[in-house]
Amino acid sequence: MSHESVWYSRPRTYGKGSRSCRVCTHTAGLIRKYGLNICRQCFREKSQDIGFIKVRERIPRISSGANANETDVG
Repeated sequence: MSHESVWYSRPRTYGKGSRSCRVCTHTAGLIRKYGLNICRQCFREKSQDIGFIKVRERIPRISSGANANETDVG
């Protein structure tokens, strides 16, 4: 019995090996919540199309006062 005949011979019906991304068939970094079954890279690309919105956008910090250009070392 050679390696080729044994490789991937058992059925993958449960566990990480049975699931893959529905877009790119990648198996790592899979988001399964809400039945998405999309890897995290594809989710970042397709999230707007699916209907997800970012709840919190980063707001740039505005410093005021005399110490605006100095950094706090300490």
